[in-house]
Amino acid sequence: MKLENTVAAVIGLARAGIPAAKFLAQKGAHVLGYDSKTPENFAAKTELESLGIELFLGQHGFAGIERAQLIVLSPGLKIHFEPLQSVIAAADARGAEVIGELELASRFCPCPIIGITGTKGKSTTTKLVTEMLRACGVDAHSAGNTGTPLIEMLPHLTPQSWAVVEVSSFQLEKAPTFRPKIAVLLSLLEDHQDFHPTLEQYWETKLGIFRNQGEGDVAIFNVDDERVWKYSTEKFDANTDSQTVNILSTTGNSPQGNVASRDGHLSLDMWWQKDCSILPWEKVPLQGAHNRSNVAAALGVVAICLGPKVWNYKTQIAQAIQNFQSLPHRLEIVATKNGVCYVNDSQSTIPDATIAALKSFPSPVTLLVGGRAKIEAAAYEKLMGEIRGAGARLVLFGEAAPMLESVALSTGVEKRQIFVEKTLADAVNVAKMNSANGETVILSPACASFDQFTSYEHRGTVFREIVGAL
Repeated sequence: MKLENTVAAVIGLARAGIPAAKFLAQKGAHVLGYDSKTPENFAAKTELESLGIELFLGQHGFAGIERAQLIVLSPGLKIHFEPLQSVIAAADARGAEVIGELELASRFCPCPIIGITGTKGKSTTTKLVTEMLRACGVDAHSAGNTGTPLIEMLPHLTPQSWAVVEVSSFQLEKAPTFRPKIAVLLSLLEDHQDFHPTLEQYWETKLGIFRNQGEGDVAIFNVDDERVWKYSTEKFDANTDSQTVNILSTTGNSPQGNVASRDGHLSLDMWWQKDCSILPWEKVPLQGAHNRSNVAAALGVVAICLGPKVWNYKTQIAQAIQNFQSLPHRLEIVATKNGVCYVNDSQSTIPDATIAALKSFPSPVTLLVGGRAKIEAAAYEKLMGEIRGAGARLVLFGEAAPMLESVALSTGVEKRQIFVEKTLADAVNVAKMNSANGETVILSPACASFDQFTSYEHRGTVFREIVGAL
């Protein structure tokens, strides 16, 4: 891909956009950078301008973008809606190429890529794969959606490395040639209806991770997720020569698939050797059935990377799993106060994730749910049904609280089990007053954080602080 003397625009100058703009400038492109931050609020302004990058900040109206022969989109932009929809259409009409940061980085990546996607589980699985490979002496590097962007990781990679990349649907939207050596699909849940025109289009975008795979590549499906299995098998039956892609199914919860649960053990059952136990499930520190699937998928990736010699590293792999520390804000046990366990699951921003959290701990449970809803009210009915069935206490807070209360009552959750508060601090205090020794309080909001917080990380950090002060 020739970049020298090309006019390249980068839209969105944040965590992925800034290194993309720097990379393009270093490759000899004249870079136009666009961001909604005003000049006085854009910390990287001086640095980027020193590299010759022409910045358009604040209410820029995409001035001058018609000059761009290449447009690079940062993840998370609403490309199906105005004004970006018109910008992209105009670029297509004049023959300019529009790609995402992931696509740009993959074209210059010197090593094979492991692409991991799914509505939930991506970050945990990406970290676990990296740690397992490193325990086996492999030069593995995590990159992607929530960590270091792949474009920023490129200088650290060699042909002998493996790039373990967390891939979001936003990144797959404009990744026409992205071809991971190993592609993993963990889950297809209801999410991001504020970014994608339809739920089906969101799921189809996720399936795009397999689009360019061919001979020698491997597709890994989590068959514990019914939608993953249904959509994946339909896609491969219809569009793929089954002899060019090895399809590895994984499951942490049933005796099917190449990575499976057998007699209480996590086991590998590969075509070169049958049914080898790695370790008992009771020694896996991650909570919840969904995390069993994540562990199984990670083990499947490592088995493909190492091939038959994976058995030589059984001890190292088992130790890496046992020593694994969950990422923050994902079923993170914060503290036990007066016999009550407090769990930070702030990263759960959709109902399906909160259902998984509810099922990860024994009753009785108090759930703290609320924030800004990303999906329609009807999509919360299943969650409320699970809460009713578990007899869980429900403390609602934030912008979506009135809507969530209405759904809960209409679904049969007892009114005496529902508390409605304004803030997270109020919700924690109500949970504390109503919880007894041996109970669990879980912040698993099933909503975005942006009504009262800057991010789910911010919300989870505040929760930790509130619990610490109890």
